[in-house]
Amino acid sequence: MKKNTQSILFLLLISAVVFLPRIGELTYYKDDWYYVYDGMIGGAKIFHEMFRIDRPARGFFFEWYFLLFGVNPLAWHVGAFIWRGLSAIGALWIFDILWRDNRKFNFVAALLFAIYPGYFWWISAIEYQPMIASLALQVFSIAFTLKAIQLVAPAAVLGGGDAALSKFKRIAYIIGAILTGWAYIALVDYAIGMEAFRFIAVYLLVNRDGQLDFWKRLINTVKAWAWTLVIPLGIAVWRIFFFTNERKATDIGSQLSVFLANPLGAGMDWLLQIYKSLLNLSVLAWINQFPPFVQAIRLRDIAFGVLLAAFVILLVVFAERRIRLAAGEKAGEGWQVQVQKEALTLGGLGMIFGVLPVVMANRSVDIGGFSHYGLPASLAAGVFMAAFLNLFALEKIRVAALYVLIGFAALAHFGIASNAVTEIKALQKFWWQVSWRAPSLRAGTLLVVHYPLPGMGDGGYGLMEAANVIYFPEPTGEIPVHYPLSGLTLNSENLPGILDGTQVIETGYRSHTFTLDYGNILVFSQPALTSCVHVIDGTQPLISSNDPVNVPLVAPASKIENVIAETESALPPVSIFGEEPEHDWCYYFQKA
Repeated sequence: MKKNTQSILFLLLISAVVFLPRIGELTYYKDDWYYVYDGMIGGAKIFHEMFRIDRPARGFFFEWYFLLFGVNPLAWHVGAFIWRGLSAIGALWIFDILWRDNRKFNFVAALLFAIYPGYFWWISAIEYQPMIASLALQVFSIAFTLKAIQLVAPAAVLGGGDAALSKFKRIAYIIGAILTGWAYIALVDYAIGMEAFRFIAVYLLVNRDGQLDFWKRLINTVKAWAWTLVIPLGIAVWRIFFFTNERKATDIGSQLSVFLANPLGAGMDWLLQIYKSLLNLSVLAWINQFPPFVQAIRLRDIAFGVLLAAFVILLVVFAERRIRLAAGEKAGEGWQVQVQKEALTLGGLGMIFGVLPVVMANRSVDIGGFSHYGLPASLAAGVFMAAFLNLFALEKIRVAALYVLIGFAALAHFGIASNAVTEIKALQKFWWQVSWRAPSLRAGTLLVVHYPLPGMGDGGYGLMEAANVIYFPEPTGEIPVHYPLSGLTLNSENLPGILDGTQVIETGYRSHTFTLDYGNILVFSQPALTSCVHVIDGTQPLISSNDPVNVPLVAPASKIENVIAETESALPPVSIFGEEPEHDWCYYFQKA
């Protein structure tokens, strides 16, 4: 690793340019909100309740994180980037152990993994923090395994150096591999498929001479790798014999019962989902991720994103040349056919086995809502793509393809962040206007919300946590937390119940409960980003010509008495909702 200081610095610098330009504007996104509010009210211990039904390790993870970072969104985003940087460093370490004479290729493979654009949810730094942490632990667990094996193998074969290195060092690597292995699977159970990547990497490492037949090489691999079985077997024994899973979606027996009920049909579906997942993971992630995001942002942001992508490509050009010179390689040399075959094998099989647990759980990998299912296998995807590019015979085509992929990745991530920031700022302005209009709200109110952007109010519950953060922020220590205010997005799914107005439903999710009292609603509507928020008085509804038809349908049921005017105004926390917007027309509209 000491020889790779330059490569590591370039990896971190390029990753920072790709992921950090808008980090100061990112706060909470989608489901991050209920993590924050549950932690605010119930304290750090509430995360054990949140995850006791399926992944209890995350309860400890979030407890420690919440005690450290609290509700500070920037700290969570910085933490996620640190895990990402560690992942890139660990990947470079793996590739340097396997292919020590190919530093340029190793750097490119690690870079493609570091900026892999198929993972969308990095903007949701709270909910998905354990996923990116698991990835870093996974990578280092594999690297520790390879180092432990390298230290006891003949130096001439594996490049391990002095064969007299202390046994203590090897034991430390073994312990490190096992502990990080247990940790990464405990945090993300479907990542267990990457144990196949570990096995293939060991196979490549212990059979460097290539003189033995396949079966003898396989026997050598099993001998060197056997001790790592304690990682998946340890997790499996705990899950099967000691842990009671209460969530069907993560229960092995429940998922396999789908296959057992119809083996042929389920098997065909699995094959189809594997194909779709591999296509998304290996190809579409690089070319389909950025258009829906870049096309939706402002022209000024597009221009900045293009400049950013160009700068990233220039950094990569500079880094490649410096690394090639430092390694003593001449331009166009250093690539070996054997390494290319090994990288394709490692990446291809790693992706297949990496997505297999996801598919067996009747899920699939995409590049949007379920992109996190492909995150563990993105390590395999990065090395596969680096090897795939080298299949092009002409160096100019290889280089151009690489820079195009890197540019697409940079644009994709900038577009993802920009659109998230647009939604985050829209949400902040929405609730600042509500706070101007409503100094306080009555507990038990069902907020019916029409946001100005499609997709806001994820899950159909109107991001009720935002209102509760403003109006009911006092910790109670109760577990589970009961939300004083509930909420619904004004969509076609929720409209019938709102119009009926008679139901009272007690419900909840994981570590919180809330009451949907359809007879006690208060309607909010913001028709467009440039509009003011309307808090509807059912007796005298103020309807905008830009409001969708659902708003006038439910407006008569809106009870303005749920707004408490004669009290001190509750102010949204600046660390979460940003600085108070300028007192423009909407401020005076709300106060009037």
